[in-house]
Amino acid sequence: MPNKPSTWFTRLFLNNKATIYLLNISLGLVVIWMATKLTWLLDPLGQFLSTVAPPLILAGILYYLMVPLVNLLERRWHINRGLTIAGLFVVLVLLISLGMRQFIPAVQQQISGFVKAAPQYWRELTKISRNVADQQHWPDFIDMNQVGQDLTKFFGGKNGNLVDGTFSQLSSIINVVGNVVITIATAPFLLFFMLKDGQYFPQALAKLLPERYQATLLDLLNEINTKVGQYIQGQLTVAFFVSIIFMIGYSVIGLKFALVLGLLAGPLNLIPYLGSALAMIPALVLGALTSIQMFIAVIVVFLIEWLLETQVISPLVMGSNMAMHPVTIAIVLLTAGKLFGLVGVILGIPGYAVLKIIISRLFNWYRSRSGWYHPERNDEP
Repeated sequence: MPNKPSTWFTRLFLNNKATIYLLNISLGLVVIWMATKLTWLLDPLGQFLSTVAPPLILAGILYYLMVPLVNLLERRWHINRGLTIAGLFVVLVLLISLGMRQFIPAVQQQISGFVKAAPQYWRELTKISRNVADQQHWPDFIDMNQVGQDLTKFFGGKNGNLVDGTFSQLSSIINVVGNVVITIATAPFLLFFMLKDGQYFPQALAKLLPERYQATLLDLLNEINTKVGQYIQGQLTVAFFVSIIFMIGYSVIGLKFALVLGLLAGPLNLIPYLGSALAMIPALVLGALTSIQMFIAVIVVFLIEWLLETQVISPLVMGSNMAMHPVTIAIVLLTAGKLFGLVGVILGIPGYAVLKIIISRLFNWYRSRSGWYHPERNDEP
């Protein structure tokens, strides 16, 4: 039979790659939209993930910190892996106990002193802001004195206690404490088996796929594991040294609450670009309320820390790992922070790296099989 001439419908829809791709994308979006309507299924799943995620994330962070040492002891000295992990757990418990006995009391004393002194510091800040407001010509609709009084009432409470009444919601506190206890109690259990059997997880996962895809999946998991491990190890190492530098620097210049401010600087440093600046704000405020000399000394400590971190510590620890453009980092931080809060800000960069690896590999696979990215061959002689 002679072939029937193709119609406009066949050319534009049935034999058009762009139309087929757009149709597939539309169907995918419809599936996603329908999934958002299945709240009876997604809500229990969200509650399950919110319960499992904290101990799993904590165990994962500790895993990447401890697994290089476990692998080294097993590979070089042929020490049994289970005994190595148990020994490291004992050492970790001893270090934590020593820290709680020697270091924690000093930090607790400084925290108590800061909580007691906070209302006085806030009243001084309010007084300074009112003096500045009196010397400036603010618009008529802005009453800086009233703003200061409102902020004082909000932060100080009726009796001058810091955030008085905020902790009256006992149920919320009990929930938070319960979640923390569950996380701390469950994370070591997960960590032990991650260290013991984590090396077999990629192979077990690859066996779920056809044999021709197993090597590709193993290569993908290895790349993700390497990137995430390098990032976590590097960031936590840098944060540790940042805390040490700030604690030593603030103690040398005689700044009050040096240990607390130094400890605060470490976790804040996990936030790319913004962490050090955020850690500097309370120290600058405290220094300014003490004296102009202390304010300048805090700036000097910050400059020394910045030079050590950017010129010595970060290049040695991080190298060129996870090199990302600052604009990309800013977009990732804004998006992850909006969706997941502080956890998203801290984990947004490694999460983005994992998605980038997966999407890049999927795109390369698609490009190798799609005719769109191959040059047209001229079959004419």
